[in-house]
Amino acid sequence: MTVRSGKDCLDSGIHIQNLIDIGIALSSETDLTRLLEKIVSELRRWTQADGGSLYLREEDALHFAVAQNDTLARLRGCDCQLFKPYRIPINEGSIAGYAALTGTILNIPDVRQLPPEFPYHFNASYDIRFEYQTCSLLVVPLKDHLGEVLGVLELINALNDQGEVIPFDPRYDDIVRSLASQAAVAINNARLIQTIKGLFEALMIYSVSAIDARSPHTAGHSRRVAAYSLALAQAINEAAQGPFAEVNFSEPELEELRFSAWLHDIGKIGVRDCVLDKNQKLALETMNAIRWRFYLAQFQAITPEQQQSLEADYRFLEQLNQLNYLPAEAPERLHGLARQLVRLPSGTTQPLLTEAELSDLLILRGNLTPQEYAEIQSHVLHTINILQKIPFSKHLAQVPRYAAAHHERLDGSGYPFHLTAPDLPLQARILAVTDIFDALTATDRPYRAACTADQACEILRAEAHKGALDKDLVELFISRKIYQQILDKDD
Repeated sequence: MTVRSGKDCLDSGIHIQNLIDIGIALSSETDLTRLLEKIVSELRRWTQADGGSLYLREEDALHFAVAQNDTLARLRGCDCQLFKPYRIPINEGSIAGYAALTGTILNIPDVRQLPPEFPYHFNASYDIRFEYQTCSLLVVPLKDHLGEVLGVLELINALNDQGEVIPFDPRYDDIVRSLASQAAVAINNARLIQTIKGLFEALMIYSVSAIDARSPHTAGHSRRVAAYSLALAQAINEAAQGPFAEVNFSEPELEELRFSAWLHDIGKIGVRDCVLDKNQKLALETMNAIRWRFYLAQFQAITPEQQQSLEADYRFLEQLNQLNYLPAEAPERLHGLARQLVRLPSGTTQPLLTEAELSDLLILRGNLTPQEYAEIQSHVLHTINILQKIPFSKHLAQVPRYAAAHHERLDGSGYPFHLTAPDLPLQARILAVTDIFDALTATDRPYRAACTADQACEILRAEAHKGALDKDLVELFISRKIYQQILDKDD
């Protein structure tokens, strides 16, 4: 977009279109920090001002937000980061404070010649610090549609075509007032969007953290996966060579990845606690029922040897129940116990181990039955169903897709849809790597002891070698030790 200077527009009479263009430029920016910078730069360009500052109102004071100055940038390399934030009381003592208090525009030809009877005065500390000379000022309160002053804009040193400092043309006053009004509306909109985003994010983090906290084994999992994922994405952005040299995540894409990581396990709300937190093959109440049958069998035993044998068998069951694998000799012994009958007080008989108990104890790996494992896997489908009902903004539209793919694998061995490499974007691949790493290193998982970081990295490499995970991502994650800062923070 090409916009002439304010002077050209005033002289040519075509300033209306330029005002419209600037209004569009301001209204299209929703990031508050970038918006404030744009407000200053656009109004400086309109008025041919050498510099400009913007202060936002917070209760009874103005707080410094933006500073721009072409002369200092050219001669001293200064930018707004060098201007320390400070607070200006809203009263008649300062120029900006007076404008905020009264809501009036101040067009000052030369701050060095302010009459002593004026209530406000010029603070020369800025000039002294940077060896600069402020002369003309155009100070504009930023009022919203209700007339509330949201802040104050100071335009510094109007320049003519020869670069000489001149007073601001009084004809700017009404135009700048109009632009300032548009800027105030844009600030309110940006703040509203920021508030809504903050509220949504707070609800998201609270909800997900509550779901994770249902089990001590998953507490903090989503937070860490989000931290690992963002750190890995930042490493990709910093890569100057290699497979990711041409890849760069924008700020909206990073936010989309962060939301996806936080929400990837939200579907676990649909998984029963007894399954999610299962750390033994048989629940305590089931083991107590078996213990009662063994007591009855021991009481009914004819010889002490039989009683001792039954006690040894029960100790074997207790140990087996704690294991996350099935020893080779266990099946035969279990089937033998299932064939033994015990007489109940009711007069009926029952096996020492029921068919359901035998089936659970014969699980080869872990503690979950096939049905329970399927229930655990169903959390991804719950995640999809939940996230697809959320009206995400445009830049977050892919959150359901990325979040639902964190258990998919490049070779099609993942779930729930068995997607393969062509269907898995980089964001989904990142989540797969970081989710596995955290699951491996998290303490006290019900099905196994925690791995060290080095052990987890070797497992990631093995998964990448067989084609399940993205090899380049895994190597970047490991070589840059993406995980270390997050692990250190949690210690």
